[in-house]
Amino acid sequence: MKQRLIARESMKPLKKIGFITPSSNTALEPLTYMMLAPLSDVVSVHFSRLPVQMLTLDEKDVGQFDTGKVVQAAVQLRDAKVDAILWNGTSGGWTGKGMDADRALCDAITAETGIAASTSSLAQAEAFSQYGVSRFGLAVPYIEGPTRKMRDTYADEGFEAVSHAALGLSVNTEIGATPFERIKQILRQADSPEAQCLMVGCTNWPATPLVDELEYELDKMVFDSIAVTLWKALRMVDVQRPIHGWGKLLRSHPVIDRLEALTTRLLRQTEAARITLRMDIPTMNIDADDVYVESMAPGIPPLKLNSSLNQRSLGTVQWLEKHRVPLVQEDCAQAEVPPPAALMDVYGVKAQMLGPLLRNDQVVGWISVHHVAGTRTWTPADIAALDAAVKDAMRELEAAGWLSAVP
Repeated sequence: MKQRLIARESMKPLKKIGFITPSSNTALEPLTYMMLAPLSDVVSVHFSRLPVQMLTLDEKDVGQFDTGKVVQAAVQLRDAKVDAILWNGTSGGWTGKGMDADRALCDAITAETGIAASTSSLAQAEAFSQYGVSRFGLAVPYIEGPTRKMRDTYADEGFEAVSHAALGLSVNTEIGATPFERIKQILRQADSPEAQCLMVGCTNWPATPLVDELEYELDKMVFDSIAVTLWKALRMVDVQRPIHGWGKLLRSHPVIDRLEALTTRLLRQTEAARITLRMDIPTMNIDADDVYVESMAPGIPPLKLNSSLNQRSLGTVQWLEKHRVPLVQEDCAQAEVPPPAALMDVYGVKAQMLGPLLRNDQVVGWISVHHVAGTRTWTPADIAALDAAVKDAMRELEAAGWLSAVP
């Protein structure tokens, strides 16, 4: 990361995002820096703080979010010549002022600074609309009053909280210190069969690192306020790069979506347990150690949650780099080139095929087809389906310009 930044000669070309955050927030800033680590040569973030300590409907606590105070915090960000300013707080959702107050706040910030503005609550409504959500489960750390107001606010925008769970806290520093296991419990309680997704409503509640895990467990998207605000900010400064490890919202990209459709088709054609597509795409900050594209049969755990192995050091990948042809293994335990032990022992893979993605004789990625029910004789039709998927994947990557930096 550092070398890519230095290669830009200065930090001037970076897109600059300005966030206004409650002064007592302790989760938002470190989590945002973590999410943006792969984009550290593309984006920088800058914070202005607004005095906030308690989150209740008392007049003095609601008054903490006075428009004039927020605008003054935005003026400090204007001095840094940021490209966008966002109120990184969910007060518009729970103070009872409603989304129109957030829209008016954005107008006031832009009028004073000349910089485009948005808020966490407006970003959440936009994300819901983009993904066709009308019914959601609400998970919040708040006491009853703010929780009820947040449900009402989103209902006024056409989004119904069909289930909810709340932690019952009002001191913001206590919210930021919530144990991760307790956060998981609240998210599970907030879920219901009627909910199309979950929404985490707070930018100081550190649910963000848990989103990937909970999305897999609950089999639905989790919209976390911290991640949603960053998602909107990146759109505002025209940075469209998928980010791994923080849930579907940040990982999603039109190219990724098309590649996932491709792996889903291959899964069906081969009747395999799991298909993964790994890529080294430096221009998009995508590394083969992370699984951005994956399709699984029911009951099969994902590899997307595990980035612990150095993929280029594996014997199977080195074989691909040497031979530049598909590697077909009918019995992994007896294979001449053994797969990693964890793939067999932890994920139960008994047979696999690997198809290299080649550009200018370089292996820029590969598709893996996993079978777990037992050893397997891969048929000519299976191998042909893999070959076709490799060619389709390369066409997608070439058309998107993602391989333009490969020599």
